[in-house]
Amino acid sequence: MFKQVTHTLVALITISFMISVAHADRRTSLGGNMLIKDRDDTFVYPQLAVKYNRSISMDFGAQAGFGNAMLIAGPNKKSAIGIALNRGDSVQPIGDGSYVTSPELGMIDGSVLSLDYHTQDSVTPPTIADIFYAMKMGKNKLGFRLGFVNRSASQVNDGDPVGSNGVFGFRLSAGYSIGKKGDFVFDISNVSGKILQGKDEDEVEDASVMNIHLGGRYYIPQGKGFKLGTLFDFNMANVAGKQYSVDIGKPENSTSTIAVRAGVGPVYRNKEKKYTVAMHAHLGFISKNEEPSSEVKDDEIATTTILFPGFNMAMEYQIRDWLVFRSSASYNHVIKSSEEVNKTVSNDNGNSEFGWNAGLGFLMENIRIDGTLSHGFVTAGPQFMGGNAQGLFSLVSATAKF
Repeated sequence: MFKQVTHTLVALITISFMISVAHADRRTSLGGNMLIKDRDDTFVYPQLAVKYNRSISMDFGAQAGFGNAMLIAGPNKKSAIGIALNRGDSVQPIGDGSYVTSPELGMIDGSVLSLDYHTQDSVTPPTIADIFYAMKMGKNKLGFRLGFVNRSASQVNDGDPVGSNGVFGFRLSAGYSIGKKGDFVFDISNVSGKILQGKDEDEVEDASVMNIHLGGRYYIPQGKGFKLGTLFDFNMANVAGKQYSVDIGKPENSTSTIAVRAGVGPVYRNKEKKYTVAMHAHLGFISKNEEPSSEVKDDEIATTTILFPGFNMAMEYQIRDWLVFRSSASYNHVIKSSEEVNKTVSNDNGNSEFGWNAGLGFLMENIRIDGTLSHGFVTAGPQFMGGNAQGLFSLVSATAKF
């Protein structure tokens, strides 16, 4: 009933409960493990833009229109300004990158959150801007990210309005880092729109999506080359819509979601920084309540999802001065239960999924080329040897310092 807007938001909230190919060069090869720090963390923690000042990165998707780019060029060493292109998360707070997927939700096709009305087609507003600002505060860092989208369409007949549809959305992120020990972020986003019809521009229908996220990671030193990493995320989301043109009543629909996740695990790195190994166990809880129509009695649905246990392992080894090998594996066990008002209960106990990735990094002075190997290439080799037609890499990126 809620169609794409509900599905998109639920996917955003619950994506940490699934295994999928993470869409990001080095981060993809590492299976989205955020205990190993990376430049792509800037999209989650905007304050890190000052850490990766004077750099440019490009992710190359399978086609010319797929991928994204980011330039960070601060006026000085204590502050940085960044701009991102074709980011699918420009209006979406990311609460799940810390677990089994990349923080780069939607980067491959650049799609942002679509707004879908109850009786109308969906509207996907294009990104107008996606900018960052960060600065150093002693040993700490403070940063912000602002993204907003907009789309409007109208029709006029002989000077009189016939109909119009407008959508506006924004995301504001504020992040703070405590030295090298911890990174924290608070996100809020909202996408809303309405449909107007007739000479008097009467409101026919409206829809909105709102999401609030608080997340972070913190490291506790345990000894030389060993520290304990912790991860947490908290999300609150709401999808709502209302019809004004219905003769009886003005039906409203809504879906509210609360999600909590936490993870902990060790991180090992040798003195020469030739290898890094990280693992975290994690768990999660999601509570979702749906009201399909305010004009229909006893149609509410309550859904509870529990992730337990979940694991993510990742490693990165520098084989040569110019060559790095990376790999990761993830496992999640999910229990889901739905209950309607009339006490109809649906239980799905024991869904588990496993996934792995592997990749290579090529280091050349101030530029780095990263690629995530196609699964078929890893197991079957090139096409002339094993018949694999997927190519060498599923995703490639380039990062340069200047």
